[in-house]
Amino acid sequence: MASQQTIVKKITVGVPIAKVVGAQAQTLNDLTDVNFTGLADGDLLQYDAASGKWKNVALVSGGTF
Repeated sequence: MASQQTIVKKITVGVPIAKVVGAQAQTLNDLTDVNFTGLADGDLLQYDAASGKWKNVALVSGGTF
């Protein structure tokens, strides 16, 4: 039986953004799908599927990725 190879050259998930145009979005908080509360140094962005928005969460000390 001959072996088959699959070669993947490019995978794109979602729609790539070329650039942000205009003065509408100058900071992350200007975006409609971002919700920041009580920002602190070291916070991370985490997607919340229930709200459909990105939110800031504290980095847990000693956590792993």
